[in-house]
Amino acid sequence: MPSEALSAFNEEARQTRRALLNSDFDPIAMRGMLPTLDAVGPGPNSRQLGLATLELRREEGAALLIYVPGGGFCFPGGDAHRALLDRVCETVDARGAMLQHRLAPEHPYPAAHEDVAEALRQILGEETGPVFVLSDSSAGALVLSACAKLQREGHRLPDKLVCLSVLTDLAMTGHSNISNAEADPMFGPQAVMHKVFHYLQGANPAQPAASPFWDEPVLLPDTLFIVGSSEVMRDDTLRYAEKAERAGTKTRVSVYEDAPHVFPLLAGIPEADQAVNEIAAFLQAD
Repeated sequence: MPSEALSAFNEEARQTRRALLNSDFDPIAMRGMLPTLDAVGPGPNSRQLGLATLELRREEGAALLIYVPGGGFCFPGGDAHRALLDRVCETVDARGAMLQHRLAPEHPYPAAHEDVAEALRQILGEETGPVFVLSDSSAGALVLSACAKLQREGHRLPDKLVCLSVLTDLAMTGHSNISNAEADPMFGPQAVMHKVFHYLQGANPAQPAASPFWDEPVLLPDTLFIVGSSEVMRDDTLRYAEKAERAGTKTRVSVYEDAPHVFPLLAGIPEADQAVNEIAAFLQAD
């Protein structure tokens, strides 16, 4: 059973957020409203990695945790993502950085895919200690595609991956897009289609370079997948994790009952706290 706090959030989301997220809004105009929601912001320390930006957060620790935040390819990571990154880094005693890619619709496919792959290649080439990568939602497609590319090119891969409510199939062929269309408290499949439309701008959503689910299975680092049972994108996690296992990847999949999209961002809700602890334990395990 979901906690009372999670149930209350889901009800509030259905009443106040779902209609907006399902609407055909202008991503650029919506993005212009986001700075008013962030009190913390990126901070003073950042560096350019090609056309991507790396926001440096916690500076102490032998390991480095890179967070590639989702945002439907159209929106940058914000304060909630920074807070989650900071919390995990402090728990596992790791340095932290958030990787921001170029945004659609101004920068359509393959801009974000290229940004993340090039940035991870550079970071992994520079670092001598462990490197972990955390991603959520649309950023899952970017990180998993990048890791497949790096693996095939013979480059170093991250030591571990954490994937939260990830999008892996931009063609949206998973059955949960239908079965959870009304159950998802945040949005229906039309919300995903809306962002994918603005990013792909006519490119094939089922091409392996865009959608890791449609790629050939590759051996990846140990990977933790976390997703909510009622998400429209639930099967993006379950189907991709199954393919990764067939390739020999050591995976762990945790499905939280009735948890909404990327629920670890909801600090203070018991399921979010549990997920953060699960992430920390996974990263600290030998």
